Amino acid sequence: MTVPVVRISALGVAALVVAAAAMVAASVSPLVPRASAYVLSNGCDEYDPATGTYYRCTPDRTTFYTPDGVNPNAVYPGTEYSATYSSTLSTTNTSDPIGIQPLVNISDPIMIPPPAPYSSSKSYCSIPWWAPSPYSSIWNYSCYQHDVCYGSQAGRKYCDVRFWHNMIADCKRAFWVISPSRYACFANAASWYAAVRAFGGSHYKPRTSSFQP
Repeated sequence: MTVPVVRISALGVAALVVAAAAMVAASVSPLVPRASAYVLSNGCDEYDPATGTYYRCTPDRTTFYTPDGVNPNAVYPGTEYSATYSSTLSTTNTSDPIGIQPLVNISDPIMIPPPAPYSSSKSYCSIPWWAPSPYSSIWNYSCYQHDVCYGSQAGRKYCDVRFWHNMIADCKRAFWVISPSRYACFANAASWYAAVRAFGGSHYKPRTSSFQP
């Protein structure tokens, strides 16, 4: 029996390649408006095709809303989760846009000592047992900032949303926009934000020594 030989022209091969590429693109980003499969058409929101998760930018396009829908840039120093708190800390250093500097000065009514300086050789991230992360090393300075914020009693809600803001910024700096690690980093940041949101209350205490962050 003679087996028929199917010959495909160069043009036909090119058409098959284009069709296959289109199928891959469709499978990666179904129904997602795009400039690409990852950054949406507004140039700021991002989409993780592996988990179907959208990350929505804040109006000033500097970060994402938190997983529970809070705009970090709309939460100010002294903000607590409870309306019963009334901050008496001075906020004279409001030029600090991301909460790096402790909001403590001579008008601090309980005389919280200044924090210990950051040391790159020290780990500041208390890793939740249920949410270990390979990204804790790139968040180390953000963890230090969060510790300083808690120790300075700058407002627990404020500290937690700044932590989210800073972790997201760390992920963006570390990984390119189409890297799967970028979105794994975002997802881990969401778990850590949930951890401090749910369990950080017992750690929200004024520092008692300048050996503490």
